[in-house]
Amino acid sequence: MQSPLSLWTQDPRWIRYSNSIDDAFAKLEQLQLSNIRIWRSQNLDTAALSNQTCLYLFSGPDFLYADTFFPNCTTYVMQGLEPADLVPDLSTLPKQTLLATLQNIEASLYSEFRWSFFVTKYMREDFQRTSLRGVLPIIYVFLARGGKEITDVRQISLSKDGTLLDNATGDTKGVRIGCTEINTGTAKTIYYFTANLSDDHIERNPGLARFCSKLGPTNALLKAASYLMFAKNFSTVRNLILKTSSVILEDDSGIPFDYFSQKDWTVRVFGTYTKPVDLFKQYYQPSLRQWYVANAPLPLTFAFGYQWNPPASGIILAIHSDRP
Repeated sequence: MQSPLSLWTQDPRWIRYSNSIDDAFAKLEQLQLSNIRIWRSQNLDTAALSNQTCLYLFSGPDFLYADTFFPNCTTYVMQGLEPADLVPDLSTLPKQTLLATLQNIEASLYSEFRWSFFVTKYMREDFQRTSLRGVLPIIYVFLARGGKEITDVRQISLSKDGTLLDNATGDTKGVRIGCTEINTGTAKTIYYFTANLSDDHIERNPGLARFCSKLGPTNALLKAASYLMFAKNFSTVRNLILKTSSVILEDDSGIPFDYFSQKDWTVRVFGTYTKPVDLFKQYYQPSLRQWYVANAPLPLTFAFGYQWNPPASGIILAIHSDRP
């Protein structure tokens, strides 16, 4: 059946947008995604294959990298400060209104294409500018480009005890997206929750932390996490990830290196670590630098985290010794 929006694709603004996005994803595939898949097959797949859940806190709408690093997972739990408003029926929107959103979607994706992460202050502006608000339009783009067909989208929430509710009456709001892999028919579920993960917010509203604590063992992804878990007031979420996950893949902005005790974790490093970017220079980790020097890993062929230049990027892969 032909889409009711198909005629709009003849509009020059859609054609320009479509060509620009096609070009951006082609470059992303060449420079980033194909290289990540090679690295993943060599270093990550064996350890991560048994876990069916990817826990990606501080993610914003970045389903792209969760799917690329952990494609075997059937459940993804994501979180950010940005809302997840449902997308309206596009066929009911005036053509001018809908086409005007294309430039905004393209602008919202710019930092992900350019630096491999979303910039929080830009997201807050971009995601409220048009009729398609919040993170869902960006997640939809990643699902479509990743060969997924959306089967169901609904608003959900969590009660304070972590119970998942099929409505928005709970204290922590979110969305649940059901989709299938077009090539394989594999069903997947993506949760996105709007929540602040500082200790005082979790104390007042522990629903997301309690929900996540029931998920383990998980594959955890931490990328461009603003070094929040270096601070005392983010200790709860830091401990949650350490207790819930059997595999943690991160850059140096995630959980500080010293929290991975050699008794409990096998830690491998990849790429380069010399110092954080200037904005976060106070979070330099001497022990991590020493680990890099001792192990002398080869450079990465893709950018990861705040170090958007591949030769300067680094990955920490921590595998728990006792969790299946």
